Amino acid sequence: MIKAENIASKEFRKSLYGYDCEQVDLFLDELIVQLKQMEQERLEMSTMIEYLVGIVQKENPQMHENDFVSPVSPHDLLSNTNRNVLESQELFSNLVDQEESAVLSDEAEADQ
Repeated sequence: MIKAENIASKEFRKSLYGYDCEQVDLFLDELIVQLKQMEQERLEMSTMIEYLVGIVQKENPQMHENDFVSPVSPHDLLSNTNRNVLESQELFSNLVDQEESAVLSDEAEADQ
């Protein structure tokens, strides 16, 4: 799973007609902030879920995790969140690749 630190340390090749470095840096900074917030929220949600499951099980000792309305464990919830983050990262990467290809194509046409 990609972390905010991975984005912060990522470096891109520069090209003659490439992206505006300042805009890319600003966008990556926004992504870093949002990822850090998501990581913190995920940790808080996991902790809260475990706490609430503990309360329910303490008050109803006969209940098991499988008896809850939604049989999603904290681990499954985090796995789903991680999968969604990875899918979003893949989408972003594909968009960057498409834009990079378009820029390279435009440069090739300009050279001709």
